[in-house]
Amino acid sequence: MKGYAIIFLIQALTAGVLACDCDYHPGGCTISKAPPAGWKCKCRYKGAWTCDGLQIQCDATESCPVNCFSRACCLEGGGDCGGY
Repeated sequence: MKGYAIIFLIQALTAGVLACDCDYHPGGCTISKAPPAGWKCKCRYKGAWTCDGLQIQCDATESCPVNCFSRACCLEGGGDCGGY
């Protein structure tokens, strides 16, 4: 029973960490998996032509729509958006 609780916890933490993602394209990163509404994605270049995404909750004054893959949404996240 304890093992199931640990597996569930790991899956829950992984789901939160992987809520948004970014891919490398020539010049930098682009959003490949958009975060849910109310969140923004900060694309980060990791080296060796690899990017990842960090999901950040938006402030009440920010507009963070669902399913947004645009350069504008990437820039809102404040990361590497050079692949657009």
